[in-house]
Amino acid sequence: EELLDALNYAFRFAPACVAERAVQNLREINCAVLGDADGVRSSECEEPVAADEILSYEDKYVNGGKDGAKGGMQSLKRKLPAPISAELRDKIRKMAEEAFLALDCAGVARIDFLMDGKTGEVWVNEINTIPGSLSFYLWEPLGISYSELLDELVSLAFKRARRAGEVNYSVETGILKNFSGGGAKGAKGAKL
Repeated sequence: EELLDALNYAFRFAPACVAERAVQNLREINCAVLGDADGVRSSECEEPVAADEILSYEDKYVNGGKDGAKGGMQSLKRKLPAPISAELRDKIRKMAEEAFLALDCAGVARIDFLMDGKTGEVWVNEINTIPGSLSFYLWEPLGISYSELLDELVSLAFKRARRAGEVNYSVETGILKNFSGGGAKGAKGAKL
């Protein structure tokens, strides 16, 4: 009954909603992806450390800065690399790349996963298509500096712009070349 009440309430705000099973023994694992449809690579995985059971708005965007400064995700406490098995790390990185490609992303995105800490089951939670600080801290353990990340992003943007410039958005057919433009002007003044 509570679920039905909650769904009815949600439908007051939108024509569709998502209902998800609660993840027991919740752990969050994040992984960034860089590239485009021609090729992608994934970053190291991290596990954000929440102040409570779940990462809150305050954890992500308000707390965490040094000397009282707002630091957002960049300054959030994290375990990097995430303390997970090599097999699970590979699975999450592959899932991140598949999600990135399925959504036709380009550039850099961070994909956040929910994981049951006991069973090891993993679900894609959300994709951040313009992650704060470009998630550069997830690339550094793989030897990719912030400036190298920016260089690659600029190259990807130029590549996308070149491709967009190669696409034709109209076709000259001449279908209207003999059209006189003197068609009926409505019923005004017409004889019946």
